[in-house]
Amino acid sequence: MNKLRICAFLRWSAAILALILIVNLCGGSGTSHADPAQVFKAVSSELDMDTMQEADNQMVKRLYGLIPTDYEGLFLWYPTTNMGAEELLVVKLKDPAQAETVRTAVEKRLESQKKSFDGYGVEQYELLSNHSILDVRGNFLLFVVNPKAELAREAFRKAL
Repeated sequence: MNKLRICAFLRWSAAILALILIVNLCGGSGTSHADPAQVFKAVSSELDMDTMQEADNQMVKRLYGLIPTDYEGLFLWYPTTNMGAEELLVVKLKDPAQAETVRTAVEKRLESQKKSFDGYGVEQYELLSNHSILDVRGNFLLFVVNPKAELAREAFRKAL
């Protein structure tokens, strides 16, 4: 009789643990009501923004092929010189279906930058290869290329 109770307890425990795991894995996919400007502020406060400049709508379209007015909020800071690679993009999507479009644009930009620096911009190439993060959390997307990319990601997640 005790073995039956132990088996039942173990089955229920396993089911509960599985449910907790599923909830935690899916936890980042919910919709956030955070203000995109506040999310950008939280993320940018972790970075040295002196090597970047704010992009206007035309530059966003040129670098990413995105139209900022299609999104609830879009903030892009890009390198001040052609020899820089540090970049920060925070996007609040109007519709979760936009995530794939933005993700594809970011991946294309990252590959383009890597090609630009491959062979001669060793530090920039290393930064792009080892210190770039693309993080999609529900209706928000973060792309950062920076030595402190992990700190930026932590600030991003906390701000949501």
